[in-house]
Amino acid sequence: MQARNCVVALRLWLLLCPLAWAKLSYSPCNESDVSIALSQIINGLKPRQLAILALPRSKLLSADCDNADTIQVDDFLQRLHRLYYKSVIFYDLELFFEYIEANLLGAIECVNLIFHEPDELSTRIQERRLAHRLSLFIFYWGARHPPNATRVRFEEPMRAVVITRPRRKAFRIYYNQASPTGISQLRLVNWYDGDNLGLQKTPLLPSAATVYANFEGRVFRVPVFHSPPWFWVSYNNDSSNGSNSGSEDTLDEFENTEYNEVNVTGGRDHRLLMLLAQHMNFQFVYIEAPGRTQGSLRAPDYNGEANDSFTGGIGLLQSGLADFFLGDVGLSWERRKAIEFSFFTLADSGAFATHAPRRLNEALAVMRPFKLDIWPYLILTIVFSGPIFYIIIALPYKWRRRQVALDVEQLGELCIYMAYIKEITPCVLRIRRTRRPHPTDELPPRLLERCIWFTLRLFLKQSCHEPCHDYRAKFLTIVYWVAATYVLADVYSAQLTSQFARPAREAPINTLQRLQVAMQQDGYRLYVEKESSSLEMLENGTELFRQLYALMQQQQPDDHMAFLIDSVEAGIKLIADGRENKAVIGGRETLYFNIQQYGAKNFQLSQKLYTRYSAVAVQIGCPFLDSLNDVLMHMFEGGILDKMTTAEYEAQSRMMTKDQAQQSKELAASENANANTKSSEAKSPPKHVQENEMISALNLRMLQGAFIGLAVGSLTAALTLLLELFYRRLNLAQSLRRWRLRWLRRWRRLQRLLRQQTVRIFAPNLG
Repeated sequence: MQARNCVVALRLWLLLCPLAWAKLSYSPCNESDVSIALSQIINGLKPRQLAILALPRSKLLSADCDNADTIQVDDFLQRLHRLYYKSVIFYDLELFFEYIEANLLGAIECVNLIFHEPDELSTRIQERRLAHRLSLFIFYWGARHPPNATRVRFEEPMRAVVITRPRRKAFRIYYNQASPTGISQLRLVNWYDGDNLGLQKTPLLPSAATVYANFEGRVFRVPVFHSPPWFWVSYNNDSSNGSNSGSEDTLDEFENTEYNEVNVTGGRDHRLLMLLAQHMNFQFVYIEAPGRTQGSLRAPDYNGEANDSFTGGIGLLQSGLADFFLGDVGLSWERRKAIEFSFFTLADSGAFATHAPRRLNEALAVMRPFKLDIWPYLILTIVFSGPIFYIIIALPYKWRRRQVALDVEQLGELCIYMAYIKEITPCVLRIRRTRRPHPTDELPPRLLERCIWFTLRLFLKQSCHEPCHDYRAKFLTIVYWVAATYVLADVYSAQLTSQFARPAREAPINTLQRLQVAMQQDGYRLYVEKESSSLEMLENGTELFRQLYALMQQQQPDDHMAFLIDSVEAGIKLIADGRENKAVIGGRETLYFNIQQYGAKNFQLSQKLYTRYSAVAVQIGCPFLDSLNDVLMHMFEGGILDKMTTAEYEAQSRMMTKDQAQQSKELAASENANANTKSSEAKSPPKHVQENEMISALNLRMLQGAFIGLAVGSLTAALTLLLELFYRRLNLAQSLRRWRLRWLRRWRRLQRLLRQQTVRIFAPNLG
C-alpha cells in the first residue's frame, strides 16, 4: 500500500511539474548500473528519509538511455520506493537548504543525496551553518578518482560522502570522518561491486562512536581564564586583559587575533580535562579566553539588527577557533543557539553570598528575650491585671449587699418595728436618719488604685502588700505570683543570660525576598560576574530576578553597569573588606569554594535559588559529542566527578590555616544540615559547631541596656516632677526652705552626737 501511494504521488507530480517531463520520463531503457548501485548504497545507510538535490544544470543527470555515465532519476526513485524509503526531491537549491535547516531545528537526522559537484556546494553549506553531525551529504562524483584535497575541503563538523565510479558496476565510497584527526581527508571506507555481492560491508559508514573513541593524539585548543576552583591560571607578563574591547569586535576579528598560551596550575576542570585526554587519547593546549570571560551576546549592530554572535570563550567556539570550553560553563537558551553542550559535569544551583550576620546592638539586649510580637501582649497583660484584680474582689461585695429595712431596729435580741411605733405615736416620733449597711459589707478604700499598684509591683518583683485579705484575693495573688515568677521572670532571666553568653545576631539574608528588602531599605549592593550565566539569568529572568536586576542598575546612577565584576573571587574579596553591605550572586559551588578561602564564619550563603547545570561546551554539530557524552556519563555514574570535586576542596583545605580549615568544616556541616528535610531543620546543630562557639564573660558593655533604662526612668521621674510643679503650682521656695531647715537640724544633731562620743572616748585619758 505504501509503494502504491508513492507511485500515485509520483505520477501527480509529473503531471504538475513540466520541468521534470524531460528528466523523469520512464522507459524500459532507463535501467542503469548507477541507479541500482545508488539504491543499494542508500539501503546500506538505513535512513529514515532521503532528500535528493537534482539541479537542472547538473551534468550527471540525463534522459538519454544510451549514456551510461549519467543517472536517470526516475529509475532511481522507483528502485528507492521499492525499498520502502521516503524521499523528497528538490530542483531549487534554496528550498533544499531550508529543508535541511528545518530538520536541524527539530533535531532530525537527515541524509542528503546531491547530484552535483561538491566544489561550490560545500562552501555554501558551511556558510549557511548546515554542517552538523545529524546531516550527511552524499555527493555522486561519478569520476574514477575522488576530488583533490586542494580543490574541495570538507571541514569538521561537515559529514560528506563522495561516490566515485572507477569502472562499470563498480563504485567506491569515500568518507571525510573516517579518522579522528580532524584533517580534511577523504578515506575509502566501502565499495560496491555489481558483478559480485554488492556492498562490501554493512553498515555503509563507520560509526562516530568507533571513530572518535581514540583521537590518536589530536591536539585541541581550549580557552581558559582564572576561575577557582575550576581553573587556577597564572598569566604571563605579556598577557593582556581585553575585557573592554572584546565586546566590540566582530567574529571575523577572532581569526586575526593571536591568543597567548597560559599556564594552568590546577583546578577541578583541569583534572577532568586531563582524565578525558588520557581516556580518549588526545592532547590539548590552553589559550587565553578573550576578555577572560565566558562570553555574552554582542550588542546590536549600528543598524539596530540583532546580533547572535558571542564574545569570550564562547565566541571562540562559535567561530571554530576552539574545540572545548570548560570552567563552570552554565547552560542557557541563548548559548544553545551558538554552541552545544555535553552531558552535565556539575549539577549546581544558583545562590548568593553576603557577610555573616553581625552582632546586634547590645544596648537593646534587655528587650530581646521576647520577640516583638510578644511584648504587646505582655504589656497588655500587666496593664489589665490590676483592673481584673479589682473586679474579682469587688463583684462579690455588689452581689452580697443586703437591703436593710429602715423600720426595724436591732437592740440585742429584740427587734423594734418603727412602723408600729409611728402608728401609735403619730406626730411625736420622727426618724430622719437612714440606716447604713454593716461595715463588713463595704469595699476597702482606694481598692482600684491599690490593686493596680499591687500587680505592677508583683510583676516587677518588688515588695508589696495584699490589697485585700479574703480568700479570693489570696488565690488570685498566688496565680499572679506564679505567672510573674516562673513564667515571666525565670524565662526572661534565662533567655537574657543565654543572650549575654552568646550575643544575638542579625537575621540572615538567605532568600531573594530578604535580599530585595535589604537592597531597598538597607542599601545593599548586588554584584555578578560579567558575561556569566548568572548575569543572563538576571537579564532574562522574571519577577524577582527582573526586579533585582533593575535595583542593580540603580546602585550607581553614573554607571549603570557598575555591578559587574571580573570574577566571583573578586566579589568575595569585596564582601571580605566589610566597608559596605554587599552581595555576590553566582554558582553555589563556586561561592562555597571561595568562601572557604577567606573564612567560612565571615560569610552567609543563601538557600538554593534555582537549578543550574554546567557542562563541556563544544561547537555546533560537533561530530564527537556522542563519544564525549558516553565517557562523561560513565564518570558521573561511577562517582568520579563528585570525587574530583571533593579532592579539589581537600587540596585547598591543606593550603589553608587550621582556623580556616575548621571554619570550612563548620560551613560544610551546616550545608549538610540544610540539605536535609524540613523536619530535620528544627533539630539542634552539630555538636562540634556548638562547642566551637565562643562563650564570652559579662561586661559593662553588655549591661549598658540596664543603665540606659535607669537613665530613662530617672529622666521620666524628673519630667513628672516638673509637670507637677507646673500644673499644681507648688510653692517651691517654701518647700526648699523647709527642706533646708530639716537638714540643718539633722546636721546639728549629728554634730552634738559626734561631740559627745568624742568626749566619752578621750575624756578619761585626759583626766
